[in-house]
Amino acid sequence: MASCTNAWSAAGKPLGSTETLYAGTSGFSYAAWKGRFYPPTLAGSKMLAYYAERLNGVEVNGSFYNTPPDTTLLKWAAQTPPGFRFCMKAHRGLTYSAEGFDRVGLARIITERLAPLGARLGPIFLQFPPVRQKNIAVLDSLLGALARPTAVEFRHISWFDADTYRVLRAHQAALIVTDEEKWPRAPRVEVAPVAYFRLRRGYTDEALQPWVEEVRSALTGHHDVHVYFKHDPEAPSLAQRMLSLAAKAPAPRPARSRPSRAKRPAPGAGRG
Repeated sequence: MASCTNAWSAAGKPLGSTETLYAGTSGFSYAAWKGRFYPPTLAGSKMLAYYAERLNGVEVNGSFYNTPPDTTLLKWAAQTPPGFRFCMKAHRGLTYSAEGFDRVGLARIITERLAPLGARLGPIFLQFPPVRQKNIAVLDSLLGALARPTAVEFRHISWFDADTYRVLRAHQAALIVTDEEKWPRAPRVEVAPVAYFRLRRGYTDEALQPWVEEVRSALTGHHDVHVYFKHDPEAPSLAQRMLSLAAKAPAPRPARSRPSRAKRPAPGAGRG
């Protein structure tokens, strides 16, 4: 599959642009992708380097259960270029745990444990489950304890209001827009320098185009925009298309031609 890297600088920016679009998939180590995205005989240990030559970001969901050890994070950083970003999903204990659990303490530990990624660490992905309705105090305390760029996904509609947006703005945390049938889709609200999209369906060229326009629009008002597709075999190809299409200016619409008015014959002119 052709690489899209020729349209991007080493920092992952569209050439001539000050905004950065990061696009990729949820995870990168999938044997089912061999023969579709990865070469059939590629060793698992070489998947990340191959992936990072073609895409410039990845959403890591395994950290929802266990934070990778320092040795793994350092190895990942060494295998990827400086413009690559890892968006690590925050541990489930932060938002799925029962009342009384020390969420704030865990949030501080998570930030410390992800430090080996250095500049390659993108926004932390914080997900609130559908059973967790709006609790502004919890949101505020978690964002404060993480103390670094964060993108938040809410799976209950009660969160989508002015109080939530105020807290997100205060911490410059992104509101994730997720395209999935099961969950409510967040509105596009300007709350942070970063925009974040999770596209969780299969997309034909026609179905992808509205999201290309959404991402282009987000790039005009944000410093960084992240877009991650579901971990299907087609996902890397979709992410490559997003990088390619969103970096291009939209084609100008043809001007409508006005119907010419029929000229009246000059006074006294004969009809021939």
